Amino acid sequence: MTVLEWNDRLNIGVELLDNAHKKLFSIMRRMAKLNENPANYKLLCQEGIKYFKNYTLQHFSEEEHYMQSIHYSRYEMHKRLHDNLRDKTLPVLEKEVLQTDYSVESVQRFMGVCMAWLTQHIMSEDRAITGRVPQPRLTSRPKDETAAISQAVMRIIQTILGMDAEIASEHYNGENSETMLFCRLTYQSEHRTLVRAYVGMEVRLILAAVSEMMGMRVHKLDKISLAAVAQISKSIMKNLSEQFAYADPCRLEKENLISYEIMMKTLQNHYPSISLLFRMQAGYLVFCLQV
Repeated sequence: MTVLEWNDRLNIGVELLDNAHKKLFSIMRRMAKLNENPANYKLLCQEGIKYFKNYTLQHFSEEEHYMQSIHYSRYEMHKRLHDNLRDKTLPVLEKEVLQTDYSVESVQRFMGVCMAWLTQHIMSEDRAITGRVPQPRLTSRPKDETAAISQAVMRIIQTILGMDAEIASEHYNGENSETMLFCRLTYQSEHRTLVRAYVGMEVRLILAAVSEMMGMRVHKLDKISLAAVAQISKSIMKNLSEQFAYADPCRLEKENLISYEIMMKTLQNHYPSISLLFRMQAGYLVFCLQV
């Protein structure tokens, strides 16, 4: 597994925080080599994940203290991102690792999500603390509204896919997406404003869902699988529109299957007000909404 090397672009200009970030990268580089020692693989993974988690939470505390000391204006939003990783994402990743008894795939997914989250967080949020980049346009709905939509989407997933889901992130920002396919739905509301929804599904989840629908094992993406992604996306939006007025688009203008790279540009330039990541046993699903 390839681990990004530290480079000076990731510096934010605060020695305490930069040193902590370098340490986290160093921990991940060591973890990437764990499968080279299969005899002690599980024990080393247990210790590595525990150390990474504890050091991350220690770093969050130090970073939050620094932001408070300089009266950083985006402290509350920044802390919500820390809390989301601590309370949502890390527990879900740890659960998967335990359920698979530290399989190589689950440990690599743990690292992949954490690496992507950390790199993007440093580049956008942390560098903004010291003015190295403009403050991000990252906004979100109130916590109770986000929680309500999360619960609604989980119920919809259970209805249309027959799979139990759990929330892995309430501020999805591109992590765990390399094996995902995204569907972008563009609607026009009754007030002639555009509403865009994005649904991303891991390839393994797509294959599991299509296999269930067809009653036979599907091993690779084909036209039927791609059509299923679009149909599932529209079904999620249709069911959601029955529960939330602002997600009630009148007419579907366009639907496109888009790549990970295009989705990343969307998140960087027009961060959705709703941006969720869900985990099912068969894989991960993303739901984003721009209203």
